[in-house]
Amino acid sequence: MSNRRSNNDGQAASLANISRTRRAQLVAEFEGELGIDHKARALAAYEAKRWRIIKTIIVWTIAVMFFVIACHKLWVMGQDVETPFSDLDPIKSIFGE
Repeated sequence: MSNRRSNNDGQAASLANISRTRRAQLVAEFEGELGIDHKARALAAYEAKRWRIIKTIIVWTIAVMFFVIACHKLWVMGQDVETPFSDLDPIKSIFGE
């Protein structure tokens, strides 16, 4: 006796044989029937990516600013002593005691 394929195997095989273009068309038709707007979804994805890039730039800018301020402060502390690195006291330098 021959074994019949289950219906799921047949669907999987038929889906595997569909070209990417046709598959995309079918998905678009199905999503269109559900009321999903492709332009709105693409715009939302673009805005999310854009906002993530803006947040990244802001965070890195703040990090670089803190690094530059710390380097400058260390340089000024080094300039204030007669012998370099002999009297570095960050608490005294920062609060000006």
